[in-house]
Amino acid sequence: MSLRPSLRDVFQGLQREGHLDEVAESRARTTLEALQRTSTATPWFVKVLTGIGAWMSASFILSFFACIGIGQNEVAFILLGVVCCVAATALRRLSSGAFLEQLALALALAGLGIVTAGVALETGEAQPAALANLVFSAALIIAFPDSTLRVIATFTLVGAALVLLWNFLGILGVDLGVFVCAALAQGLLLYQPRLAAGRMGEALGSLSLGLATCVPALLLVRSSMRLLDVENWFRFGDASAPNGPLVLTLLLTALALYAAWHTMNELDLEPASTAGAGVFAALTLMAVLTLHTPAIIASIGLLLTGFLRRNVVVLGLAVAFLVLSGAWYYYDLSLTLLAKSGALVGSGAVLLALRWFLFRRAPHSPATAEAR
Repeated sequence: MSLRPSLRDVFQGLQREGHLDEVAESRARTTLEALQRTSTATPWFVKVLTGIGAWMSASFILSFFACIGIGQNEVAFILLGVVCCVAATALRRLSSGAFLEQLALALALAGLGIVTAGVALETGEAQPAALANLVFSAALIIAFPDSTLRVIATFTLVGAALVLLWNFLGILGVDLGVFVCAALAQGLLLYQPRLAAGRMGEALGSLSLGLATCVPALLLVRSSMRLLDVENWFRFGDASAPNGPLVLTLLLTALALYAAWHTMNELDLEPASTAGAGVFAALTLMAVLTLHTPAIIASIGLLLTGFLRRNVVVLGLAVAFLVLSGAWYYYDLSLTLLAKSGALVGSGAVLLALRWFLFRRAPHSPATAEAR
């Protein structure tokens, strides 16, 4: 099964299942050709210069409000951010073109930052500012029809939620945030075909990409806090959660096992077969070998879901994260060199054995040429 099936393969499969008629492929090719001619009508460097001009225009607009001293009044500052978000959303929905799209993007991001800063200045505390950022980020993800902003808003939403969890639960909040992000990212990817037909279908790709990117970032933050002893600086370190990495690894292992089960069911493979048992055993053994490094099993879970949906970006993130987390595991000073070497050799052997096992049992289909 190829990672990127050709357009002809996709249409032939849909026609065999009775979802499309015989002329659907020709109509789709005509539409794609028209879209390609439209998208390549303007050279890329012209689009880049147009985007730079739009961001400069947005900075000039905001500089005007800064010059008249609106930042000295926190309430007016917050209202300015709200107006920027609403105006940018309306501009993006009612207009088209590279300049206006980039201008709306710049105003929306500026409005989000102004609202967060205004609430922080008004209250003097981090929690209300994080809550305001979370609410406005969620609103922009729903209302603003732009994939770039939705990915960035997902980052800010996760960051705001992490601040709230940190303040209320300490390091347990970081672990909870990692698990929720991983569960949402894998759930959105696993159930993408079903969710794509809903009202939030157009935002699904941006949300899953943003959450899948947040999982490695949060795990690296978590590992850095543990390695640099930052947790004890804030007096809610491993003493309050001595088994935090172990519990997180077990939860992420459950997610990876469910992703493997769902993947085999969707690919018409029997989870109760010998191949399925081998996959589950390999994932469990991998988790046992790296109990104190949840990043490894989390990257494997993302690897499974990215492969199922043929998402090259998520696959790239998962592979890079797997290599980085393996290197991070090796430099963890809390483990002996013998334990590190055994876990690295064992995990590599498990991955190679699993690949060989699946290739021996998977049905091979003839390769098809990519449609131009």
